[in-house]
Amino acid sequence: MESLSWTIIYGVIGVAFAVLTVRRGSLTKAGAGTALALGTVTLSFRGAEWLFPLLIFFLSSVIIGRALPASVSVSDEKDKMPRDAVQVACNGAVYGCLAVWGGNPMLLLVVMATATSDTWSSEIGKHFRQPTFDITTGRRVPPGLSGGISVAGTIAGLGGAALIALLGYGLIPSYTLGDLLFVITCGFGGMLLDSLLGASFQARYRGSDGAISDRPSPGSHLASGFPWMTNDTVNLLSITLVALVAWFAA
Repeated sequence: MESLSWTIIYGVIGVAFAVLTVRRGSLTKAGAGTALALGTVTLSFRGAEWLFPLLIFFLSSVIIGRALPASVSVSDEKDKMPRDAVQVACNGAVYGCLAVWGGNPMLLLVVMATATSDTWSSEIGKHFRQPTFDITTGRRVPPGLSGGISVAGTIAGLGGAALIALLGYGLIPSYTLGDLLFVITCGFGGMLLDSLLGASFQARYRGSDGAISDRPSPGSHLASGFPWMTNDTVNLLSITLVALVAWFAA
């Protein structure tokens, strides 16, 4: 009976969360449904406490996006739009799979540290619009372009990874300082890997005026990367690779 009561409570909270995020313009309906499914899987296989990394990632990303708005014309077409199902899945699918698998819990922190680090880096980097450089060539690029890094964005990425890593003290009884540093390193490294993959393989388009952007426009043509390699694809790939590396290392 008690189990049924908690199931109902979590169900009501989940539905309320989905409705609120859609009304606030943070998620599309499909995105909210995907987030609800991810939360249900995590709750079922790992317990309610492991919802916290997901919530911290989502809430911090929304707060930063609203508190530090930025207007750039080179980011992909989903920039500043409600997060859809694909975005939610690409950032959270690996977390959900690891929750079902039931392996080393530190991998869950690593995955969410990577997602948070990348999101913080992107949002804060675009807001401050500092000199931004292509991670592969060192050439200056417009703020917001895939593969670009800046001082503010890099520091923000480190902070995002550290925030998720600190949750380990409340989630894993045997968590040590070494574990904390491991998660931070993996999360921050995942952010850099995301930039590297974005600069190397994500589609970039050159407009009729010669400007480079992540989004196609009338008269533009593919300048580098693959048309199917979007920011969402890069996020999923970088998170997956970091999870694999962390699995072998841990």
